[in-house]
Amino acid sequence: MKIKRLLVAVVGGAMVAGAATPGGAGMRDSLTTSDNLGPVSAGLDFQVIKRSVSLDAGGKSVMEARVLSAELGVDLFSWWQVFATLGRSEAGWETGDYGDGKIKWSGGMHFNWWHYDLTDPEFMEGRLSFQTTVEFAQYRSGDDTSWNEGYADFTVNYELYSEKPQDTKAVPYSLALYGGAALSKLSGKINGSNFSEDQLFGVLGGADLYIAHNLSVGGQILYFDKASYGVSFRYHF
Repeated sequence: MKIKRLLVAVVGGAMVAGAATPGGAGMRDSLTTSDNLGPVSAGLDFQVIKRSVSLDAGGKSVMEARVLSAELGVDLFSWWQVFATLGRSEAGWETGDYGDGKIKWSGGMHFNWWHYDLTDPEFMEGRLSFQTTVEFAQYRSGDDTSWNEGYADFTVNYELYSEKPQDTKAVPYSLALYGGAALSKLSGKINGSNFSEDQLFGVLGGADLYIAHNLSVGGQILYFDKASYGVSFRYHF
């Protein structure tokens, strides 16, 4: 009885004092729960962009940009994902001096057209697929540089060690290699002068290493008239 009176006194004192009580080792259950957070993915990207551009006033120049952004994607279907990015971009022009970083945003989609699971020979076991990415992005840098980009690609992808139930905890889970054709349409302004891309069509290639079934790190190279590259990190909930 003494212990019960002590507990009542402690609880009653806390209520009268009006102070918040730390949760500590509280309840571990909840009203509702979920096995996952749904068809959502999140990631980070860092890109170094280098493109020759044509100036409307005449002549050409080379634009270099560094872009850091976060991405959020939602699977509409297992083969169709829409995504948006938000981050920071800074651009320089041949001299290598970058302007103050300003906002960069984009929206787009990834679309898987077709796939085929190759099971023989065993050492080539994996998944062959055709994919497309479409994206529209806006970039700003400093007070005098801004540009838009419309981008689309078509890639052939091959994922090794793909989709074996017994390997879901293996490290690495799989390795995806891809390459294909790309289109990039630029339009922008620098110091009041308009510019556009000097090369519309290009090629790309890259690889994604899946550390786990839903976690990957990757790298990509894009080549139009100059080489650009990027690295990425993705987690699919």
